[in-house]
Amino acid sequence: MKIKRGFYEITGCDIGGVNPLPNFRLRGNNKEKYEESFPEHLREGLGQIRPSLPYLLQDRYTRERKKLSVKSLTLENEYLRVIVFPEYGGRIHSIFDKVTKRELLFTNPVIQPCNLAIRNAWLSGGIEWNFGTLGHSVTTCDNVFAAILNDNDGNEFIRIYEFERTKNGFWQLDLHLPEGSRHLICHVKLFNPFDKPTTTYWWTNIAVTDDFKTRVLASNKSVISYEGGLCRYDRLPEIRQMPGIDATYPCNALNAFDYFIQKDNDGESTWEAAAYKDGLVFYERSTAPLYYKKLFCWGAHKGGYRWQEFLSDGEGTGYYAEIQAGIAPSQMHEMLFPAKSKIEWTQCFGGTTLDKDSLHDPDYDRAVQYFDDYINSVITKEDLEALDKKYSVLANLPVNDTNLVHKGSGFGAVEVLRMKKDGDGTPPTSMLFAPHTIGEEEMPWVNLLENGYIAELNPDELPLSYMVSEKWRPYIESSLKTDKGNNWTALLHLGALTYESFDMTGYSIDVVSKDEDEKKADLAREIWQRGISLVPNIITYRNLAFLENRAGNYEDAERYYDLALGLDGALNDNALISEYLIFLVRRKRYEKLWSIYLSLPNKCKKFDRIKISAARAAIRLGKTEYLEKFFSEEHYDIREGEVSLTDIWFEFCAIKMAKERGIENPDRSTIEDLIDEAWDLYPPAKSIDFRMSDNKKNRYRISE
Repeated sequence: MKIKRGFYEITGCDIGGVNPLPNFRLRGNNKEKYEESFPEHLREGLGQIRPSLPYLLQDRYTRERKKLSVKSLTLENEYLRVIVFPEYGGRIHSIFDKVTKRELLFTNPVIQPCNLAIRNAWLSGGIEWNFGTLGHSVTTCDNVFAAILNDNDGNEFIRIYEFERTKNGFWQLDLHLPEGSRHLICHVKLFNPFDKPTTTYWWTNIAVTDDFKTRVLASNKSVISYEGGLCRYDRLPEIRQMPGIDATYPCNALNAFDYFIQKDNDGESTWEAAAYKDGLVFYERSTAPLYYKKLFCWGAHKGGYRWQEFLSDGEGTGYYAEIQAGIAPSQMHEMLFPAKSKIEWTQCFGGTTLDKDSLHDPDYDRAVQYFDDYINSVITKEDLEALDKKYSVLANLPVNDTNLVHKGSGFGAVEVLRMKKDGDGTPPTSMLFAPHTIGEEEMPWVNLLENGYIAELNPDELPLSYMVSEKWRPYIESSLKTDKGNNWTALLHLGALTYESFDMTGYSIDVVSKDEDEKKADLAREIWQRGISLVPNIITYRNLAFLENRAGNYEDAERYYDLALGLDGALNDNALISEYLIFLVRRKRYEKLWSIYLSLPNKCKKFDRIKISAARAAIRLGKTEYLEKFFSEEHYDIREGEVSLTDIWFEFCAIKMAKERGIENPDRSTIEDLIDEAWDLYPPAKSIDFRMSDNKKNRYRISE
């Protein structure tokens, strides 16, 4: 089988670059809570730190679509045709079943980034690979390496791989579709080549079409569900947050929900399937340790439908659910990754058409048994384990320059240079991180490795990249001892590393404490203040403002933001002013916010997050003309679970109600009562309704 290289024509939006401000991880208690009856063996490792640095946020997309030519790799045999996008994290865009002449996945007709991932930008549809830390991966909307290799039978296969910088891990997956195979076979290998253990994470996320009778079947019935801030333990087909309802049908959910399907025994091969209403089935099966499965759906309510349409091509499109597979009991769990070790498994994907009445039998156990009999007739546990043994050998094949068909980040090559210089582990031989992949973002770190210093930026410049691994501390500290490297830029990076780094050698809930975080903040403050004493500059002032805001020193934070904005070049990028306006909203500094907003150039006023902050001020200052225009526009920077647009709408309605009732200068308590009424009397326009629930008693799924 030969792999076809080409371009896939699709309408969509470019990712549009990155936000240059470092997005420091959240502090505070990262431990998840659970009910008393929650099993003891599932309490270990329950809670995660969720960093995005050293990666920068991808929040520069819009909803202005155009024709895109996306690089694609196509595997095809007599049964399946599979399309892979290496520019989007190695995502599988499509698996087309040539026998049934049907698409097995939800295939999004557009590329529409939205704010759902670790780095903000995320796409719905297809199959994505999530490694490293909780959330839609740092590479989900980024380039990864892709190579084409040959197996022993002359079949070509695809290798996707990358170096992941939040946890300093290497990952690769090989996609095989040999002649005669009814299944796409995916062999995944994770590497920790270093002398210290760490924690890791993997979930394969698969979007399947929700035809409003799609049913999800799985090999096991025990599940972890999550409601009211508590982890619970339930048994399918019901979960307690949906009493009396068959939770195996996404269409039954009144609110967004998910649950994590557990394993029964070590060494088993688990499966999950999406059965459509006409009998078409998509399924996946995996070897250990990819035991755990998941169902996520948006819910059969206005906000849920709006989100799916917003992620796709508008009204009537985009309806999907996600079935997923992971290596830990839930996505709130961490998995320990021992020093100098590998974790690997094999997962297969396929489709068929079966008896729809049996798949949708009201007796869930009978439906599961029906599909279990089928899957064991086409690929047994032993079959998959034999494939795992075969493909684990091929996973060791090296990638050469001639195999490489798409380049990922140059930071893999930088890490290889550092590893060799420090004698710190051996890079995986099955991956190639060539020097020619190093670009402008990586060059400051190559200069630090080779010449021993960090070059000084101009005061109005923002760094293109960061390093926050403790492995880089000796180099940055050494830079400060040189004539060329004793500068504010080196201090900026030392402060960022000091504030952001954390002990990854054990479960986060055990190794990271509040005292440790406060100590790091104090050290970072001291370092950044040294940098400001050398050269006042935009980014260090911003970092000090960020730090003081987190510490509750709001007047100091505001002063630092003002100092940053007073420097030349502060509005060269929208990020700083956008963040400052969010700060002023939270401090209820509405008059100052509105005054700043009016003074901004038009290019800033068009930035969606700036518009939303201005609307929050406008609602408190009675700027109804602005709000009426605001509600007529389409907004694009809305975070999953965020309800800012509907909050503004209901308050807007409450103020109008007060005026209609002759209530002059209503106090906050009166406004809150009227907001409660507005929920029932004035439903928001579909264009602004992103609520995960329209139940007043369950207003938020996650906090903003």
